[in-house]
Amino acid sequence: MRGMGTDGTVYEIHGVEEGPVVVLIHGLGLNRECWEWTVPALADRYRVVTYDLYGHGESVNPPETPSLSLFARQLSSLLASLVIERAAIVGFSLGGMIARRFAQDFPAHASALAILHSPHRRSPDAQAAILARVEQARNEGSAATVEAALERWFTNDYRTENPAMMGRVRDWVLANDITVYHRIYSVLAEGVEEIVQPDPPLALPLLALTGDEDYGNGPEMINAIAAEVKGAETIILPGLRHMALAENPNAVNAPLRAFLDRHHPSSIRNTSEPMSDADRRALRDAFGCFATGVTVVTTRQKDGTPRGFTANSFTSVSLDPPMLLVCLAKTAHSCPVFTAAPHFAVNILEQGQKELSGLFASRAADKFEKVEWRSGMAEMPIFDDTLAHLVCSQEKVIDAGDHIILLGRVVDHATGHGQPLGYFRGTYFSAGTEQELIDAASQGGDIEIGALISADGLLLLANSDDGGLEVPKAPRESPDIDVLTHQLKQAGMSVDLDFLYAVFRDTVTGRHGIFYHGSATGALPQGHQFYPLDDLPLSRVRNAAERSMLTRYAAEHREGGFGIYQGDETRGTVNRIASREPSTY
Repeated sequence: MRGMGTDGTVYEIHGVEEGPVVVLIHGLGLNRECWEWTVPALADRYRVVTYDLYGHGESVNPPETPSLSLFARQLSSLLASLVIERAAIVGFSLGGMIARRFAQDFPAHASALAILHSPHRRSPDAQAAILARVEQARNEGSAATVEAALERWFTNDYRTENPAMMGRVRDWVLANDITVYHRIYSVLAEGVEEIVQPDPPLALPLLALTGDEDYGNGPEMINAIAAEVKGAETIILPGLRHMALAENPNAVNAPLRAFLDRHHPSSIRNTSEPMSDADRRALRDAFGCFATGVTVVTTRQKDGTPRGFTANSFTSVSLDPPMLLVCLAKTAHSCPVFTAAPHFAVNILEQGQKELSGLFASRAADKFEKVEWRSGMAEMPIFDDTLAHLVCSQEKVIDAGDHIILLGRVVDHATGHGQPLGYFRGTYFSAGTEQELIDAASQGGDIEIGALISADGLLLLANSDDGGLEVPKAPRESPDIDVLTHQLKQAGMSVDLDFLYAVFRDTVTGRHGIFYHGSATGALPQGHQFYPLDDLPLSRVRNAAERSMLTRYAAEHREGGFGIYQGDETRGTVNRIASREPSTY
């Protein structure tokens, strides 16, 4: 839908009418059309607003001397006219500066910021260069600066191979009114100082993104922006310049969408309204952050046929009387059987029973024919070698939305031995394996400890002493994973480790390697860079063992399952701790 505000601002609205709002602010000399590669990546979930800044596109010229405050008021007026209380603001280049000014001036109306290819305080030489371009635009108009701008904005090969795109962007810039273009250019050049180190600091989720070849708004700028906002996230796109959103839209859209999905402004919703599929996925992910054990719940039909399902939604309720509960989806085929059954049993699985869990999470009709089991109290099906089993009489069936709750009184129980089978964020994990492998490797003497740190489909690599790349590692004199995460935290990056990934002996160096897996948010430490997992620069990783590990990691990431590797750099075994098996609640 296209419209015009009372102040002459032309806008368009895309996507879901009742969705959380995302506003996209373009850069100097462009217009709302530059978001055509971004809108489709957001419109399935969000209400996306694009508009032309004063003096750009179809909007009127600035009603007063251009400034960041004026452009922030323009956005505020637009949101008010559209009856939008809060929105996530995405700003590109000058738009990123406006987004920060808006968050300072109207903090109640900004729920999150994504700052793309936008400047921070410049060096004296860089400031002098941009002021010279402003003067050139004042004297000769945008035509005098556009060709140099295209060289800064696009990589050489892309610019050569895509003349039509160059022509389109050139036309956008040349369409600007020569009498106001240089005045708005001055805002880009001189407005930075009013948004650097804001007091009070911005206090909202922030993503800062740029390309490593964006010479005017490069990684040092983005890291400086992120350093001013607690918990800010940074993404550096390799091999891209200023207009990455047009040259390689997916490289920008993937981390942007992931950031918005984590921080969109509709986290508080009207619970009387049905949930969207996206909201269901997000809520399921949130539930999955609670690490649990895994059980198989069993009973018998009236004719004696055994039935069972896998559940991690199990908990103890009371010791006196002894009671527990289990949740079962109403859509499960066995739901009517469990609702009517006078007894049921809960089998708590041991770490070696992932296959048993997977079988009973499936819809196979002959599950009990594929495993060994026996009859326990009340003829309930019991599996051997579990950590424990509890037989219950049914106390009550409670209706609970799309599930039922089976409340049971424990009438018999027994415990076994072993380590628990765990479930976390949709994946299995085994509690005992990691420490055993670490202890064994540590006894080997010379060890190195590092971490595969990912963020939105990207992997963090560090510059190595030989001029190549390597996995981030703790210092050789202090081989401790906590030392590594502390060093990264001091540099502004917060790392959340979730499981051990690899333990191996490097036969070339003679060292034992212990590598964890984790995710990161925050500033990019000096000497580090994120690379796309689908295009890792493996040829620059000098160490063969690490290169092999990274190759396996990229393949497992595509397949959606991980495991602990044990061996050397060429041969070993994988203990699957994170296979994506189905789960029934």
